[in-house]
Amino acid sequence: MTTCPPVVTSDGVRLHVTDTGTGSAVLFLHEYAGDHRSWSRQVAGLRDEHRCIAYAARGYLPSDVPTDPSAYSWQRAVDDAIAVLDARGVESAHVIGLSMGAYTALQLGLRHPARVQSVMAVSVGSGSDPATRAAHLEEIGVVSDRLRTHGAAFVGRKAAEGPSRIQLKIRNEPAWREFVDQFAEHSAEGLALTIREVQGRRPPLHDLVGDLEEFSRPLLVVIGDEDDACLSTGLLLKRTVRSCGLQVLPHSGHVPNLEDPGQFNAIARRFLQCAESGTWPERDPRSRCTAQFGLDRPDSAA
Repeated sequence: MTTCPPVVTSDGVRLHVTDTGTGSAVLFLHEYAGDHRSWSRQVAGLRDEHRCIAYAARGYLPSDVPTDPSAYSWQRAVDDAIAVLDARGVESAHVIGLSMGAYTALQLGLRHPARVQSVMAVSVGSGSDPATRAAHLEEIGVVSDRLRTHGAAFVGRKAAEGPSRIQLKIRNEPAWREFVDQFAEHSAEGLALTIREVQGRRPPLHDLVGDLEEFSRPLLVVIGDEDDACLSTGLLLKRTVRSCGLQVLPHSGHVPNLEDPGQFNAIARRFLQCAESGTWPERDPRSRCTAQFGLDRPDSAA
């Protein structure tokens, strides 16, 4: 990954950016528990075909870590992504986002469709389902408090054994150990502010159905079948966004890009090829029927 001069946002925050490879641009947006390094295996696999741009979000070293809570929001995350594209001279890019980054990627597609060629939203939707939202918000408070009292290394070790990370340990233990080590290097204050102000205050995707119905870019949602926090949102997006394809990965958790990088890169490569060739389909509205055969439709033969 080739490091570039820092990108300075409109409010003066410096973002650490890497820009590697040639070809059509792919902007990688990392998850809450990761940073730009989380995409190293994707950059290595795709850089011969695509220009791979990744950055550490505000609050994640070596980017700046503002201490004012008002410097953090989901809207600011969207603005930061546009600032990176502007600084790197990219008019439009494919966007691949994981979890928190996937939420930002979807909002980019909604708010700045001219800057987005396609969106691959991976493990998107934590805390969005109304059935689990209260528990999600309660957990955000616990995580924020533990970060400030016990530090990033403690929280990272606990999270690494959690329900959405244990799959990584089982399937790719070296990557799991790397995740634990890298989480410990994060700023505890940056993580605490991010989880409260970005994760905790963003509108749930389940409340944005009306907006998502107008999503106009090719969209691929990728979810592990053991990532319970995101499964219902994946189905919501499939049922709502006419350009959405849904790929559910068996025996997989929240970080499929780390669990099986080869498989993930192959999925991304196929999707990017379809998006660029104009062969990514929109859903045929005739498939939107709960009856299996549809013989009760008004246009069915008597």
